[in-house]
Amino acid sequence: MVANGLPENMKFIFGKIMDTYQSIEDELSPEEKYRMPYLKNFIIDLVRAYNKEVKWREEGYVPATVEEHLQVSARSGACHLLSCASFVGMTDIATKEAFDWVSNVPKLVKTLCIILRLSDDLKSYEREKMTCHVASTIESCMKEHKVPIHVAREIIQDMIEETWKDFNKEWFNTNNHVPKELLERIFNLTRTMEFMYKQDDAYTNSHVIKDTISKLFVEHVLMI
Repeated sequence: MVANGLPENMKFIFGKIMDTYQSIEDELSPEEKYRMPYLKNFIIDLVRAYNKEVKWREEGYVPATVEEHLQVSARSGACHLLSCASFVGMTDIATKEAFDWVSNVPKLVKTLCIILRLSDDLKSYEREKMTCHVASTIESCMKEHKVPIHVAREIIQDMIEETWKDFNKEWFNTNNHVPKELLERIFNLTRTMEFMYKQDDAYTNSHVIKDTISKLFVEHVLMI
């Protein structure tokens, strides 16, 4: 088995991932099971990105440009995987052509990945600097432009705004052949990432969105 050469703690994680994939596959009809290899390929790519970041951290390497950083870190945010995963349980509207499309990481997905990475780094930089953490896009920006941190933050924020423009352009692209129902999954993922990192790193400090989640999924709504 693939897991045989792994440490015990990683075997446990690997087993849970495989169990999750199996449970998803069990829910699919025979005609839909072709979808799972697409998802597994994204997991493989995600792990490769993680491994690259570990190497950067161990070597104390800071990518020379933000673009170089994003070639890895945009993938380690896993939004390309989430985009694919959001298609897996859908009806026949999620065709093989749709999975081929998302597996090529089109511009709509790519901009989602960049928005997540840059937004995350802006909110988590100080906390991560207190630990042995991989260099962030902020440090690459400082290195690339030879600027102090406050200027690098402004540049990264400007990059987020420009990436949103690219995202919106793709969203309104009338030549896109992908059904709107599928594009909406990616649109909603992007809005979620914007919300998660707007005020804080709510992925790490999840208590800050506790009330929002409670209002959405727990509290009763009075119908008048």
